Amino acid sequence: MRCKDLYIAGTGVWLPQRQPVAAAVAAGLVGESHLGLGFETVAVDDTGTAPPDMAVLAGTTALARSGVPAEEVGLHLHASLWFQGLDCWTPAHYIAHNTSGPQALPYGIDQRSSGGVGGLHLAAGFIASGMARAAVVTTADRFAAPGVDRWNSYLQALWGDGGTALVLSARTGFARVLTTVATAANDLERWDRGSSSFASGPMQEAPVGVLKRALQQAAEPESELQWQRWAECITRTCEQALDEAGVRRADIARAVLPFVHRGGGRQELHDLLGFTEEQTVWRELGRHVGHLGAGDQLAGLNHLVEHKLLAAGDRVLLFGLGMGFTFGAVVLEVLHIPEW
Repeated sequence: MRCKDLYIAGTGVWLPQRQPVAAAVAAGLVGESHLGLGFETVAVDDTGTAPPDMAVLAGTTALARSGVPAEEVGLHLHASLWFQGLDCWTPAHYIAHNTSGPQALPYGIDQRSSGGVGGLHLAAGFIASGMARAAVVTTADRFAAPGVDRWNSYLQALWGDGGTALVLSARTGFARVLTTVATAANDLERWDRGSSSFASGPMQEAPVGVLKRALQQAAEPESELQWQRWAECITRTCEQALDEAGVRRADIARAVLPFVHRGGGRQELHDLLGFTEEQTVWRELGRHVGHLGAGDQLAGLNHLVEHKLLAAGDRVLLFGLGMGFTFGAVVLEVLHIPEW
């Protein structure tokens, strides 16, 4: 979707202290399949901060930076990957009430790692329709044991805790959204289901066997062709976003990609997309905080802006993908660097 009069007005992040991966390895927490991925530290909350409160902290920061009055926010989208603190509850309402205010329409997004970019895509459409002048997107997760194993549960990643936020506005911002693209490959959903049977309630397995399910599907004869389709969906989504924005890969200054890494000199996601590792924020941020669930792209953009690593006129690509599978790409043009 080509965007008109859509701006990113503010970003915010709340991250806990970082724990050295070497210490987790020494303690025997990291299995062989997750050694050598390249992560140096991971953001680990040991204070019991609930994910919705992480999102409130990040969202409050983003709104304060944006200059957008809270009462102007008509939509609040919250994305997550894991447990939000209570069963049978609506965290989006709590987060919206404590950041955007009582008037913001709240919705939860369950697109896992693509939730942050997906939220931006949905909010863009909401604003373009005229139903709101501004929207807030938040993400938050806390990957606490024993329900989930942050060190061994996801292919090519160690999970990190934290909250992220972004404010979209129809009238003001430091970056213009040129286009947002979202695509899906629902026929690949079994990679996250494997051969598991449906249960009658939550937490029938602890820690959750996400990796086990993926390995079950990887053993199926059709898996090689499915990997090819997955790669084709990634490149096609990126190509569509670049084409709609009227830019080439060479025009992209920085590409904020998921904080996943294979290590060992093997091909990475940035190679598949045609970017260098230096263009990503892996070295500066990703390898130091871990995979933040739905929030990698929002955290990465916040890092680039906070540390003055962008300049007016730069084009930035935000790219996400998540279980299911869904894929999302956003192309931005920096107008100025805010004084945060």
